[in-house]
Amino acid sequence: MKRLFGMLVLGFASMLAQAADKPLFSSTIDFLDYAMAQGDPKAGYYKLEDYEAALRNMAEGGIKKIYLRVNICGTTHYPSEVSAMYGDNDAYHWFTPKESMYVINTYKHYNPCLETIRLGHKYGMEVWGWESLYDDGGVQYGRGGIEGLEKTYEWLNGWALIDPWYIDNMDAFAMRDPLLVQKKRAAAALYAPDKRKPVGRIVFTNDPMWKNRKPPRIRSNKDLLLYVSNDNKIYSLYEGDYEVTPSVTEDGLNRLDITGLAIKEKYVKLAVRGMPMDRDYTMVLTKDVGQCQIYDTDGTELPSVWGLVHNGEELVEQQILSSLNFAFYVPNTPSASCALDYGNRAVGFSVGEPDMEGRDLYYYGVAEFTVPKAMEHKVKRFEELARYPFDGFMFNTRSHTGAGNGVEFGYNPEVLEKFKARYGHDYNGSQEDIAGVFQIRADSIAEFFRRCKALSDGRPIYLSANRPLEMKDEPDFNATFGPMPWPYKKMFAEGSLDGVMMSGPNFRNGREFSDYFTKEITGGRDIKIGLFREMGCAIPKNYDFAADMQVVVDKGLDEVELYESLCITDGLGKAYVYPTIKKIHGEE
Repeated sequence: MKRLFGMLVLGFASMLAQAADKPLFSSTIDFLDYAMAQGDPKAGYYKLEDYEAALRNMAEGGIKKIYLRVNICGTTHYPSEVSAMYGDNDAYHWFTPKESMYVINTYKHYNPCLETIRLGHKYGMEVWGWESLYDDGGVQYGRGGIEGLEKTYEWLNGWALIDPWYIDNMDAFAMRDPLLVQKKRAAAALYAPDKRKPVGRIVFTNDPMWKNRKPPRIRSNKDLLLYVSNDNKIYSLYEGDYEVTPSVTEDGLNRLDITGLAIKEKYVKLAVRGMPMDRDYTMVLTKDVGQCQIYDTDGTELPSVWGLVHNGEELVEQQILSSLNFAFYVPNTPSASCALDYGNRAVGFSVGEPDMEGRDLYYYGVAEFTVPKAMEHKVKRFEELARYPFDGFMFNTRSHTGAGNGVEFGYNPEVLEKFKARYGHDYNGSQEDIAGVFQIRADSIAEFFRRCKALSDGRPIYLSANRPLEMKDEPDFNATFGPMPWPYKKMFAEGSLDGVMMSGPNFRNGREFSDYFTKEITGGRDIKIGLFREMGCAIPKNYDFAADMQVVVDKGLDEVELYESLCITDGLGKAYVYPTIKKIHGEE
């Protein structure tokens, strides 16, 4: 496909930029969510007229720019010769087949990229491509409920939405620190079932963010099933006695104690039974902020790796179909979730450290740009995307595989070779050497942006990223990618980065750090600085949108990105977003 209407796009974007009131309000379209939530059951797809109505709604509400999220994890919304389109190779959300077919069938009627650009321009909005810097793996699905997809499952090893190129190029993902791998393998051997005492107690203490929710409805062992396994394949019902005791901590946090156990097996699953999904009753935890702990029969805390399977009890009853691949979970990270009393789910853990074999050696979904073939593949993906007449491009660091402990990853052989060439010695695991490794990785990110800019026909490129490393001691610093020194200054100097959308840790609201972007950092360039705002699940209680936007106005920021647009067109727009925009722009 040839680049489409390049000069016309640039002229249109320039015209809009000159006419826009500051701050410019933008919103990101996650097309998957529209198609799944608003697909027409009779037609079997998301009708173009319905999509146009959503875009018109935003434009009339004061949105001047829209970002189209052009991918679904590693797959795309457009025909791709480099990656795979959503639905290719049976790559879709296997557990929501009806809604997934809405998306897949929509592609048969129109190309979301072309139509978003056409309709966005029709209603006077800029239209940018919203690409992921790191999101080529997505999430892994369990084996339950995929009848007819067994071969696909085996081929993808459950990673339905992976960019298939990585199946044969796993070493293009960021690799785990080899020195740490040695330590973890040694630690894992210490907690083998024949070398430790049985698990005697399991404790859940919920996240402070759920402090005001109702206490869990799990009151006794009648509400809970336990299954055990030594191989994480075949599970059997735990036959021993145990007690389940709910309580409240001095800090007002709900807690569940499961005591009286004597579990010798390495793998354990807990299934809540007979309780429908209800967000008002929850013990959903993320292990980095909550507490999911296990103890042996002597009361000594044991290390554990946690995982989560949806529709737990049903899957558990299928035994072998309920396999939970614990090796893919990184301990003490947001991806290692523990959940009880939230629908009919199974929570599982393995005793001890992860096994450190196979794919657990990689930060799944996170490409390492220092690896030449990874760089070439990512550049080819952007080159294909750049053929569409978007007005600009945004690279976002959000990732479905965004496990924490990012400091553990990125030590690929190519990185360590460059490290030795630059610093004159082998990597030894010291803090200084870790910093050197991440500086090499940051240089590769800058190179990637240089190459993308050369393919953009002069169109602007933004990065939606996190606080710089200089702010690592601040509480909102995002350590998802470890001590990554985001090369803002280098990219500004090289002209490969035109703007930054300030975002926050993981899925929480964006954090403002515009004072960092001094003339020294920007090299005197007129860099656009915007603020990311999560309008969905992460809106704080009693959030005052108008007051928040007044801060943006007072700071003189250029843009506010409201994620995602479905939240706006579904009601928040009319409730308070659109009136606030109009008031700021003097259009009441």
